[in-house]
This record gives sequence, structure tokens and C-alpha cells, in this order.
Amino acid sequence: MTLLSESISEVAVTRLRHAVAASAGATGLAGDGLEDFVLAVHELVTNVVRHGGGSGRLRLMCDAASVSCQVIDHGPGTEDVPIALPRPGTPGHRGLWLAQQLSDSLVIDSGPYGTTATVTARLPGLQSSG
Repeated sequence: MTLLSESISEVAVTRLRHAVAASAGATGLAGDGLEDFVLAVHELVTNVVRHGGGSGRLRLMCDAASVSCQVIDHGPGTEDVPIALPRPGTPGHRGLWLAQQLSDSLVIDSGPYGTTATVTARLPGLQSSG
């Protein structure tokens, strides 16, 4: 089920963070799990603004076992998206690493017409079937 579908832009970053927190919180995600998920999504949204052409789309979805967020940009894409923690002293470039650390999964699909990054958090007390 889609909970939220919004455009991403520099002026929308803070509003999107609050909207994701409210919508993800309504699914039962709470406490540190909610805070971590919201921060992971925030890092992906910020990456769209800084590195992905400045605009894109956010889709927050849930099913019986998890909440996930797709962040889609229309930048040039890249063949190899680095997720490793940069060396000490290197400014920035920690967003994808943080998103991976703060979520249960991070999947990146990048091509010549943009990148889709999807973070997922399992809902507490629920297990996926299968």
C-alpha cells in the first residue's frame, strides 16, 4: 500500500522528513527503529538534491511485514554506486553508507536515466510470510 508519494526538491527536504516520520510512525514503526528509518530516507532525499539532479520522487509504502521508501532521481546514474564508509578526513559521501546502516536493507538500481534507492525497515512483532 502506498502511504506517501511526493516530489523531491531542495525546499521540500524538511517537509518530507516530517511527512515520512508521521506516515511511517502510523504503520507501527516506533522508537529507534522509526528514527533510524527516517534518517535513512532523509539521507537518500538529500543525495537526490545534491547529486541526483536536484529533483525526484519519494514513494513510501508498506505491507504486513515492513515499511519501505523508494527515492527516485533523474540524474545521470552511475554503474558503480559506492556504499563504503569514506576514509577519515574525507568530507561528505556518507549518505548511502548511513542509509544502509540505519535500515534493514538498501537496494540501489542505477542506470542512464536515474537512480532508485529503496530502504526497508521490518515492522516490530511481524514476520514476512514465505
